[in-house]
Amino acid sequence: MLILRLKDFYLSRKNFINFENVDYTDVFDPYLDIKSKNPIMIIGEAPGANEVAQKEPFIGMAGKNLSYLITLSGLDRKKDFLITNAFPFRTFDKEKNRTPKAKELKEGAQLLLQEIEIVKPKLILLLGNSAIKAFSYLPIQNAKEVKQFKRNSFNSFKFPFYTTKIGVTFHPSPISFNRKEIRNDLEKFFGELKNEI
Repeated sequence: MLILRLKDFYLSRKNFINFENVDYTDVFDPYLDIKSKNPIMIIGEAPGANEVAQKEPFIGMAGKNLSYLITLSGLDRKKDFLITNAFPFRTFDKEKNRTPKAKELKEGAQLLLQEIEIVKPKLILLLGNSAIKAFSYLPIQNAKEVKQFKRNSFNSFKFPFYTTKIGVTFHPSPISFNRKEIRNDLEKFFGELKNEI
């Protein structure tokens, strides 16, 4: 039932967003049928060209970095995590990937809340500024609190429909990951995940 609800939700998202310079190809986690109950939700920025080509999130260079980090957690990427994005579609300018604009993240936040309501993840990981910003736009009273959370921290968070933990860290993009201090922070953050669930 959860798999069908999620697939229907993912396939309907393009009906609620209308922006220029957006590729509305459906990109979502292909392993829905083997997920554990209430998986950890990883929220990135937006799909890129590689993700659109393969219709799967986090498969480019940032995805390789994320896979490495997930191995440090001792958890299974396909089973234990649901990987998604702050804005569900590729945003581009002159055929190059671009960061989603604030108005796009605000629209995406409406969909992100619906996704969280369906999944009820045991832990939500916000990777980078776009994910943090989109989360702060969720149409719930305390959403802006997430901007006060320190990087590489885990915090309790109350939704109207349940309470969970939010982990806030850096995006594993090659630019960030190649900075030693950020890579060390990400490795420590993912290495401690099991203690937080």
